[in-house]
Amino acid sequence: MMALGRGKRAALAVLLVLFVGGFFAWRIFDVPSLAFVGSGYTAQQTCACLFVSRRTLESCMADLEPLARNFIKVEVGDHQVTAHSFLRFKSATAKYESGYGCSLQN
Repeated sequence: MMALGRGKRAALAVLLVLFVGGFFAWRIFDVPSLAFVGSGYTAQQTCACLFVSRRTLESCMADLEPLARNFIKVEVGDHQVTAHSFLRFKSATAKYESGYGCSLQN
C-alpha cells in the first residue's frame, strides 16, 4: 500500500474536521427544528402582512430578517402563504380566514 503524501493527509484531516464539526453543529443547533420554526414564522408573518394589512409582497418581505429573506422561499396562494426553508428542507403554510386572521395549517 502506498503512503499518502503530506498534502493528501492535510486535505483528509481538514475534511474530517469539517465533517465532525458539521455533525456537531447540526446536533447542537437542532437544524431541523430551526428550519421548521423559521418557515412557520415566515409563513405566519407574511400571511398577516399580505391579507390582514393588505401590503405588497415586496413590502412584507422587507420586514423579515435578512437570513429569512435569503434562505426562505415564499409562495402566495389563494388566501394562504407557504414558506419553504433552504433546499425545501421544511415548509409551513399559513391560511387567512376572514374575521380570524392567519393561522398555521401544519
